[in-house]
Amino acid sequence: MLIGYQGVEGSYSSIACQKFSGENNYQTRGFRTFRLLVDALLHDEVDYIALPVENSTTGPITRTIDLLKYLDVAATDEIYVKIDHALITKHPIELSEITKVYSHPEALEQCYTYLSKYPHIEVLEYTDTAGAVKLVKNSKDNTIASIAGSHAAELYGMTVLQENISDNPFNTTRFLFFKKKKARVNQVQDKTSIYVETTHSTGSLSDILNIFKQHDTNLLNLISRPIQTKPFVYGFFIDIDSGLGNEALKMALEELEDSCTYINILGSYRKGKIPTYKGAPQNETTINS
Repeated sequence: MLIGYQGVEGSYSSIACQKFSGENNYQTRGFRTFRLLVDALLHDEVDYIALPVENSTTGPITRTIDLLKYLDVAATDEIYVKIDHALITKHPIELSEITKVYSHPEALEQCYTYLSKYPHIEVLEYTDTAGAVKLVKNSKDNTIASIAGSHAAELYGMTVLQENISDNPFNTTRFLFFKKKKARVNQVQDKTSIYVETTHSTGSLSDILNIFKQHDTNLLNLISRPIQTKPFVYGFFIDIDSGLGNEALKMALEELEDSCTYINILGSYRKGKIPTYKGAPQNETTINS
């Protein structure tokens, strides 16, 4: 089993791959961009891909979900990964000596409050968190730093200058794993994601929501995203608290086809387990990890 992800070894995506594979034998392959990652799946270069789709601090990761609108892929599993950002340097130095910090844009945003305390540090985007650690490791400039997980610092023999710098102490990223739709899907399906576009006439979104209500189908999330070919017109990503084997959902989706100009069922998959954080509210889907 070959799993593709964006970034390099030591990224949070690589941790998601490890959790996804469980006890099964697997190999991973990193890609520089999400577009290259998705293309690799479509061209059968990998069996699965891992896409971060949502973060508990910054919300939907639009650079990934926008790629999914018109793709013939199927989500098979949902994985949640704890995000414990750390400030990482090549050698122990004082915070006052740091001139620049590199990391993935999402990670930088998740540490905005922390970074705001140090206006002398220039904040620079990089392709991924672990890649930023490698950049700092290979640089001759000992005054630059990166933001990534402590596991990445250990992997590359770097120094953790400060741990737990995320603005949100319960910072968590939700990943979806995809395969091509022609491949066999898992039997366990208790959550479904779809993307729809409507006529955008008066009440069109309300009509969609009413269809789910009439069929007693619970929606977990709804995100509006612009349609690139239609300025200021929007489509909707919807997460549904049922698998495709549920009769009520089947009926709702059949009725939905008459109310939408486009619908893409992105997959019905195993619902993930949200990690436990000390002090975080508990719910029925939470487990210790």
